[in-house]
Amino acid sequence: MIRTARLLARSFLCLPLALAACSSTPARLETSRDRLDGAVVEWSSGTVARADEHYLHFRFSVGPDTKTIQASDETVALLLDVDGRNDTGYQRTPKPFNSIGADLELQFSPTSEKGAVTSGVEFYALDKNGVRTELPKDQSDLTFSPAYASAWYEARMSRAFAAKLTKSGMASSGKGRGIFVIYAPGEGGRPGGRIAGYSEPFDITFPPIATGPKLAEATIPAKPEGTIRVMAWNVWRKMASDPARFAPIIRAINPDVLLISEWQSDDKTLVEAMKTVFAGSGSKEWNAISRGDVAIASRFPITPSTAKAEVLVEGKPRSVRYVAAVAQSPIGGVLVGAMHLKCCGGAGSREDQLRLAEARAINETVKQASRADAASIRILGGDINLVGSRNPLDLLRADIDLDASDMTPADPAVLGDNTYYTWRDWNTGFSPGRLDWLTYSDATATIVQSFVLDTRRLTPASLSSMGLTTESSDVSDHLPVVIDVAPAVK
Repeated sequence: MIRTARLLARSFLCLPLALAACSSTPARLETSRDRLDGAVVEWSSGTVARADEHYLHFRFSVGPDTKTIQASDETVALLLDVDGRNDTGYQRTPKPFNSIGADLELQFSPTSEKGAVTSGVEFYALDKNGVRTELPKDQSDLTFSPAYASAWYEARMSRAFAAKLTKSGMASSGKGRGIFVIYAPGEGGRPGGRIAGYSEPFDITFPPIATGPKLAEATIPAKPEGTIRVMAWNVWRKMASDPARFAPIIRAINPDVLLISEWQSDDKTLVEAMKTVFAGSGSKEWNAISRGDVAIASRFPITPSTAKAEVLVEGKPRSVRYVAAVAQSPIGGVLVGAMHLKCCGGAGSREDQLRLAEARAINETVKQASRADAASIRILGGDINLVGSRNPLDLLRADIDLDASDMTPADPAVLGDNTYYTWRDWNTGFSPGRLDWLTYSDATATIVQSFVLDTRRLTPASLSSMGLTTESSDVSDHLPVVIDVAPAVK
């Protein structure tokens, strides 16, 4: 059994991190329960890495000091011997590195050649001298969770990515090895850079690789009877000017309520956009409300909330990007709120502190409006940019369920996959992550089904049956997040 990669202590004298000894056991993924959601409870005790025919999966911890792994003050790296051979790749002299010929390096919060720790992730090929050659990270299909600061992370990357380096091991079948390291400040960008801490090496058994990418035969599920479909989508400031580009996705999902971030226009324009989307389909009149760059479109009559959420920035009040309304739906009055919280920054950063203040302001606004609205169900969410700490999400939902408990985050996976990202734009240097969330009042409502739509995960036949293409969801850097909501059974 491969032992857990837990980085518990670090020393600038290159002392090893506290880890038990490791050995190798092939692991078969059980997709019915394995979910790349950041909760590592489904991993077998002590397992740190495992491979299936498409992916290398791994998990690790950087210890009790929770930091945003892509926006940290130190570089954490995974060194991979992708072919299990010491005579290829970079082999350091001291133990335990002398058992690894590292061909591939993945750096979280990578160190530049000038020694500065930067944000995002980078991949490098390593030669025998430790010289790095940057690899195109957008071809890695790297996904990890959570996107916010955590004690544990789990990740996966495409095995086909290793074909750039070798024809054996990870790229076909066979053995491999790996080790996690923390670089000393300024050392991660240099060949043989000084290491402040490291895990014990772990072994990997690679079964025969698949002949092509993993694509799912899956289609958007029909909305169950007795539910309403709510969809949240950051439309990247493009839908107002070109709604026809968004029409295929919205028509295929067919939401009853759409919570929009980065709308950048007014109510009337949104109504006209929805008419364009559903032109010729016999869709009924849409209702809309917008405020700032957030908006709500609804098939049902809506009563806008007049309450505004504000925060103080440098002593001056600033409106939070939040809009709410009560939709009179077939399952009763539903308070829906769309939001777009501050982007960027790691845990504890200025941006993260502003997100906390915005979440607190929305929470207070909902509490103040609780007696005024006639809603029996509450659904709040959108692009909350959860890239620093998790605290904004927890503060947002605190004590505002209808029974004064916390609202519950919905848990939609990518359709046809077991991943939980909602955003991807490799041009930013960051890997895909879960930035968009929906929360609901579980005291009065239940989620019957949910999903995130990334058309790049589905087969051409599946997409064609829905009137979509592989590129359909590329219209925005964010993906549609969908929940089907029913009243809770009493």
